[in-house]
Amino acid sequence: MTQQTKATMIEQKQKLGSGRTMIRVAGAGALLIALVALGTVPRLARQREALAAVRESPITHPVVTTIHPKQGEPTSTLLLPGNIEPLYTAAVYARTEGYLERRNVDIGAKVKAGQVLAVVSSPEVDQQLLQARATLAQSDASLQQAKAALEQAKANAELTRLTKERDLPLGEQHAISQQIVDEAVQSHNARVADVAAAEANITAAQANVAANHANVARLLQLQSFEQIVAPFDGVITARNVERGDLISTGSSAVGKPLFNIAQSDTLRIQIDVPQSDAVNIQDGQKASINVKERLGREYAGTVVRSAGSLDSAARTMLTEVQIDNRDGSLLPGMYAQVKFTLAEPRTSLIIPTSSLVIDHSGMHVVTVEGNRKLHFIPVVIGKDMGTQVEILRGIQSSDALVASPSDLLHDGQDVEIR
Repeated sequence: MTQQTKATMIEQKQKLGSGRTMIRVAGAGALLIALVALGTVPRLARQREALAAVRESPITHPVVTTIHPKQGEPTSTLLLPGNIEPLYTAAVYARTEGYLERRNVDIGAKVKAGQVLAVVSSPEVDQQLLQARATLAQSDASLQQAKAALEQAKANAELTRLTKERDLPLGEQHAISQQIVDEAVQSHNARVADVAAAEANITAAQANVAANHANVARLLQLQSFEQIVAPFDGVITARNVERGDLISTGSSAVGKPLFNIAQSDTLRIQIDVPQSDAVNIQDGQKASINVKERLGREYAGTVVRSAGSLDSAARTMLTEVQIDNRDGSLLPGMYAQVKFTLAEPRTSLIIPTSSLVIDHSGMHVVTVEGNRKLHFIPVVIGKDMGTQVEILRGIQSSDALVASPSDLLHDGQDVEIR
């Protein structure tokens, strides 16, 4: 075989291999295109169908459940809670410094106004009082001396007056020399001046005595502060000192009081009357008080004062009721229910507590109007019965309320009713 023949055969084989390669590449490309078409076309179709479904479906809104308020039973009574407090309370502080010499009472002791609760020993005040009394006695003696000097001056003045009246006629008659007459006149004038000076000394001595009397009275008052006394009839509710303690004068800005005392023969209850009933509560009106710990017993109370205006946030009026507690059956700090009898029966609506919305602006319910729009309506509540609450003002029995409004709802929002 010639070299030319070999070269020709090699060239033919190369062309045959190249053609097979091109056939394989073309086949793979066709297969890939077919696979892409099989995956993409259905997906695009599904997307078009989903988009069409979204376009055809209506816009969805929150779905809520509505209820209607229930009509409460008409009632001619108003029942409100309150805390029982003493009529008067006082923190008793010391008004002089020293050491507690004696303590006469402890917590729970019943005391009378002016009764000595404790005694403070204050040696400095006692010594100052002794010195002041000695100074007062000395000034009293000086005053007496000044009075005696005045009497002596008056006597001398009277003697010189008589001498002058005797010598003046004799001088006119030239029975005595003019020098004697002049000496008599000068002597009388000097004695009159002595009387005026003595009177001035008495005035000064009297002022000194008055000042010393005032100083003694001041120290006596300070000494009386050594006795710590009860300001009114009551019960000792706190005792913060023991015998031997160092006592300082002070107030609530300085430290603890020696004692706390409360007047419990008459008690008071401060209650918040809702706006809807505030106009029906008058001073002098009677009330009935019930305490859980005194089952079967009802206490009589009287309205003694009201604030005369409503709290702008709570829409309630502060009212005070007083109770006679001379038998001591009630204790300050107890929780009580106060019942008023109203002139006209009142009606109210009852809703579940879950229907209330409470925020910074107060209490609301969410109503659904006929156009299915939400509205947040402020309400005034009465009695809280746990799972239910009394509504005194704000809604009607025909209103549709959202049973349990969520935090995502807002005023004016469209909703669907289940």
